[in-house]
Amino acid sequence: MTGSRVLGVPAADPEAALRYFLRARLACETDPYDVHHDLVAGVGGFVLADARRTAAYEEECLPGALSLPHAELTESVLRGLDPAPVYVTYGWGPGCNAGSRAAAALAAAGFRVKEMTGGLEYWKRQDYPTTTRGR
Repeated sequence: MTGSRVLGVPAADPEAALRYFLRARLACETDPYDVHHDLVAGVGGFVLADARRTAAYEEECLPGALSLPHAELTESVLRGLDPAPVYVTYGWGPGCNAGSRAAAALAAAGFRVKEMTGGLEYWKRQDYPTTTRGR
């Protein structure tokens, strides 16, 4: 019998798992369901930040999202942002790291951030509305 690929690395003890999932992972991530829920319920306190290129943002984005392309997060852009809300970044989908890059840049500048896992792709898979910001 061959060894288990699942159990080849022992599972973390429950306390370590709790620290990882609650205090690390969920402290830095959210998902389309939760974002959509809060938008529909009118819950404030966060800003949606589309981290993709401006052209992609203009073609389709989440309702109310701010265009903050990760490659353009210069000191002057960051100085112009409100430091109070949590910035929820997103990219295209799991194969796109724009949301992660923007979250890292914002966190490095002292902003509170979360990344929306799945990005625009998984938002659309739930049939949540999108909008265009055409030129």
